[in-house]
Amino acid sequence: MAISKTNDLFHLVKSLSKSEKRSFRIFAERFQTKDSLQYLLLFDVLVKIDSPNDAKIQAKLNGMAGLTYSNTKRHLYEQILTVLRLTEKKRMPNIRVRELIDYAHLLYGKGFYMQALRILAKAKKLAEKNHTDFSQMMIIELEKKILSRHITRSKKTIASDKITESSIISQNIHNRVTLSNLRLFLHNFYVEKGHVKNESERIYITEKVQQHTQLIQEDALGMMERVYLYQSYVSYYYILNDFEGCSTYAQKWVQLFNDTPELKVRDIDLLFRGYHYWLTSLFFLLNIAQHKAVLLDVEEFRNAEYKTFNKNTRVESFLRVHAARLNQHFLDGTYTEGLENVKTTLRRIQRHRDVLDEHKVMVLYFKIAWMFFGAGDYGDTVKYLQYIINMTTVSLRDDIQTYSRILHLMAHYNLRNFDLIPFLNNQYLRFFEKIEEKNQFQNLCFNMFRTLSKQLVAEHSTVFTEYRDYFKKLEEDEFEKRAFLYLEIIPWIDTKLSNRSLSEIKRQKRLQQT
Repeated sequence: MAISKTNDLFHLVKSLSKSEKRSFRIFAERFQTKDSLQYLLLFDVLVKIDSPNDAKIQAKLNGMAGLTYSNTKRHLYEQILTVLRLTEKKRMPNIRVRELIDYAHLLYGKGFYMQALRILAKAKKLAEKNHTDFSQMMIIELEKKILSRHITRSKKTIASDKITESSIISQNIHNRVTLSNLRLFLHNFYVEKGHVKNESERIYITEKVQQHTQLIQEDALGMMERVYLYQSYVSYYYILNDFEGCSTYAQKWVQLFNDTPELKVRDIDLLFRGYHYWLTSLFFLLNIAQHKAVLLDVEEFRNAEYKTFNKNTRVESFLRVHAARLNQHFLDGTYTEGLENVKTTLRRIQRHRDVLDEHKVMVLYFKIAWMFFGAGDYGDTVKYLQYIINMTTVSLRDDIQTYSRILHLMAHYNLRNFDLIPFLNNQYLRFFEKIEEKNQFQNLCFNMFRTLSKQLVAEHSTVFTEYRDYFKKLEEDEFEKRAFLYLEIIPWIDTKLSNRSLSEIKRQKRLQQT
């Protein structure tokens, strides 16, 4: 392990729970050799320090340096992973399955063919229960190896049984690979292009999906293949801005997990992703009642199981549930009440900051800024938008970057910083020209602020009335309508024309819809 990897070791140690640290000490102290004492000393130092500084670490280790220091770091890293593997195998059946396969290999190497087959039979039952097809194939191939090389006095039908099993698992794996290829294609399309912007893109992506799924029969799929299929359709409909279709398959995705407890054990993070897409679809469909019901369902599940979650699942559940809570307030128009949720979300961001990338923080900060904006706190709106605007790392979400700049202009307008708006608008237009993620909605917003900056304040109501008509017409465009869900420009214009708050506008709109 190179010195540059000290950060990795430091963060691994810091991620350990109290019980994991205790397990590590028990494991390490079984071997009281000179080497074990060295990596235990290093472990104790890393537990106590606040930052991974090699000079300080080496000073606390009596000047340990060079190859000895590098080897000690490497050894500690490997030993921690070994202990984690031992402690997690009861909770993660896939680890236990691979362990049993390893045991079978060792027994076979010793010439204990029957013992190896018995271990493999046990591994197969566990693999079948948890739908680990790749592991099942490894097990069957090892069984066939043993049966083809040694006389084991097995039943006469055993060979044909193995051939049938292999064929079934092979087809399952083929389906899974086909569907995982489709998922990756859809992911890359979204990263590069975002949502479809014209008919030619819609035709292209539809043909790709049909090409991958034309030979797939849903009823014949295993559990994991079905999950992959639902994921693919969710991504497909999401890219098409078809949130009815997205909601339908996200609900199937979640229902499959709820009907199959083994899937929750296998990959609980995947369940939270399913809930995320279901809730996001309901949010974009403005289905207030069902969004609230699904949010309540996932929160109850999260609260009941939280103590069993590992670090990754806790972060995943935080991102999905907190985003949905904020979205519920947007749907209800309860911005002031939503500020209480914002406080909790900000604390959780700080708690998990070491594992949150800039993109995830940016998305949450945009929602937080919008909550402050709806509540009339434009100072804090500007504060959280400024974080996004000042980002120096490359973001995959140019759309959020652009919407943040437009919301920034709206906040300064509400603060009556009219002299600042022309400067900011010109600056943000230059940003807009550089990015690939462009739509007519964004362009119309910048044009509106440019027009406002050229008019007397007394004439602004005329400008707002004119642009409100433009936006209403644009809202009918199926390739533009999604932008209105990210940035509620029409309700904001209505606040300028009617002298009412955004909450009042949203409540009135909700009553009209019901």
